[in-house]
Amino acid sequence: MKTKKERIFYYDFLRAFAIIAVIICHVDAFFGPLTNTTQIVAQMTFHDIGRIGVPIFFMISGALILNREYPSLKFFLKKRFVRIIYPFIFWIILILVPIAYTGGNQTYLWNVFTGNPSFTWYFWVLIGIYLFMPILNSFVKEYGDEALKYFLIIWFALMVLQTFHIELWEHLNLSYFTGYVGYPILGYYLANKEFKISDKKVCISGLIILLISLACFVYLNYIGSSAIESIYENVPMIFMASGLFLFIQYADKLNKFKSIKNNFIGKSIVSLSVCSYGMYFSHVIVTKFLSYYNPHSHLMFPVMFIIIVFLSWLLPYIVSKIPHLKRFSGA
Repeated sequence: MKTKKERIFYYDFLRAFAIIAVIICHVDAFFGPLTNTTQIVAQMTFHDIGRIGVPIFFMISGALILNREYPSLKFFLKKRFVRIIYPFIFWIILILVPIAYTGGNQTYLWNVFTGNPSFTWYFWVLIGIYLFMPILNSFVKEYGDEALKYFLIIWFALMVLQTFHIELWEHLNLSYFTGYVGYPILGYYLANKEFKISDKKVCISGLIILLISLACFVYLNYIGSSAIESIYENVPMIFMASGLFLFIQYADKLNKFKSIKNNFIGKSIVSLSVCSYGMYFSHVIVTKFLSYYNPHSHLMFPVMFIIIVFLSWLLPYIVSKIPHLKRFSGA
């Protein structure tokens, strides 16, 4: 008889935060008119906190997938792709059919499907990472901590060069070390790293790193710096995601969440985590629908945001309870 796999709460917390963060990035239209600098900076800060969501998703994937034993390559690919492809097909049909019905042309529909530009870009990046993950898994299993440091040092160095728009000479091609693939490795590294300082100091350090890097990111965004043209592939974003990951991970180790784990708050966090992939798609439907009822009010924004998050969770949750549709729900 199969035993129920024990959940790791800080992964659930991070995943719940990540999906809420993604929604944050897509609800700017529900802010009222921005009439002064304070409002602009507040909106930017809110939005830039939301940017952390996607890197956190990738980091959790790496922490859970790397350095594992899999019966075969076919088993790994089937398990991972079934989990993401079925929900994608289900939700993309629900999203594209109304667009087509209301007059969307074929080019626009294709662009939404391929993520060019569209929220679906995350799905295609995830496909690419999963295709490469068995190779990374073997690499990490073979060389362990040494492999992680090797990859991360090169990846971070290239991220620094990219942030400051410094190009290497033409024939030194290190593109296979760049991009989103570094985040899963970073997530696994931080999840398993044993620091020489106390857990409390690591937790506080994570929070400080998060706040300082967020302030830098907001400032660069405010002045229109080209350093963050690639939103997820720059040094401030790496530190933001790392700081949040460590802060939540070690807060959990210090039992800071003990009082909420078994009550309504803890159960809500776990439910958001479980439904997060479905929410990534359903929030597009919810946001589009509620845009017709946008009050354009700073005071009403928190209410609209809570409604969007709730309905985005409710849709995949309901679908997951319908017989034969659970695998399509993303929950």
